[in-house]
Amino acid sequence: MLKAITIITCLTIILIYFLLLSLTYPYVCWLKHRPSDDDRSLSPAKATIINKQSTKICSNKYQLDLMPMPSKTIIPHETKTIRIPSIIRIITKHSLPFPTLKSSKTASFILFIDCESAIENTSYPNLGIDESYQLNITSNHRALLFAKTYVGIIRGLSTFQQLQHQEKIPIPLSIFDKPHFLWRGLMLDVARHFIPLAIIKRTINLMKLVKMNILHLHLSDDQAFRLESKYFPLLHDSYQFYSQSDMRDLIEYARQRAIRIVPEFDMPAHTAAWFVGYPYLASTGQSSYELEKTWGIQNATMDVTRQSTYDFLDKFFSEISQLFPDQYIHIGGDECVPYEWMQSERIQKFIKNQQLNGHEDLQAYFTRRVEKILNKYNRE
Repeated sequence: MLKAITIITCLTIILIYFLLLSLTYPYVCWLKHRPSDDDRSLSPAKATIINKQSTKICSNKYQLDLMPMPSKTIIPHETKTIRIPSIIRIITKHSLPFPTLKSSKTASFILFIDCESAIENTSYPNLGIDESYQLNITSNHRALLFAKTYVGIIRGLSTFQQLQHQEKIPIPLSIFDKPHFLWRGLMLDVARHFIPLAIIKRTINLMKLVKMNILHLHLSDDQAFRLESKYFPLLHDSYQFYSQSDMRDLIEYARQRAIRIVPEFDMPAHTAAWFVGYPYLASTGQSSYELEKTWGIQNATMDVTRQSTYDFLDKFFSEISQLFPDQYIHIGGDECVPYEWMQSERIQKFIKNQQLNGHEDLQAYFTRRVEKILNKYNRE
């Protein structure tokens, strides 16, 4: 008898616990993820606030398959669902000098686009530009996209495009979004594995869709040098390379999608491809070099003690800075095997005369000098 009473008491306590949990949980969720004071005026009286970190906690009913998840999503409790058509009508105050979405003047669903700042046809998406936007889908046939810059408009269009591919979305729906990271990049190693422009452009389109903003092109390594140089025509690969015209076209293609292209030219190691056409840049004094056919870390390194090396790089970067508008040029610096430096009596004498503490200091010396060259051309 006592055992039965104990079991009934335990079951009653558990039932009361779950009853209280079901009554208080929505309030706890709202309290934890409530909007800021700035956003309260924009929120309905009864709404689910979906922050990035709370998506799976409080909003299973309104799960949105977006990548990445917006900073904040507001969905009123009283909603209906719609499917956004693949072809819409776009209305803007000014023409948009970049690709948008499939549109038709006769489409029933209208997307109004409003950009606070003037949209210039040659604007470049520098690091730190405002990428925030607000997207409101107010009814079956209406949506408003607002941003302070053209980059914000492009990011908002990417979110809208993702919503177009969902079976159903709840309305009214308000999305407030800004990037968590300023640098959201993808690196393509086109030096070791040449990638045709058409595939790179397809990659850029996918980057835009998920709001990545930097394409890092690894253009030189021991296996190949992939970019044409007018000043040094023996640098680039004879068969598979990007002409300067190709690269300008690619940079413009990326710019129109608010994606920056940052080039990388690896140095002072991973430079065998440089020495094929210009062996005097190397540390060994060899008269000829060949491209490496296999993967791995090689010994070939630039002679960073000769003034002629820096004269070469000065002229090279003067050309590159005219081709690439981005403020950053990557110079690699990784996996610098000091074997050739250690074997050279002349380089060892230079280290001693400059009072450098070994090959690490010698590479730091080189990096500082290259940094000054880049700064000379307003690059970092």
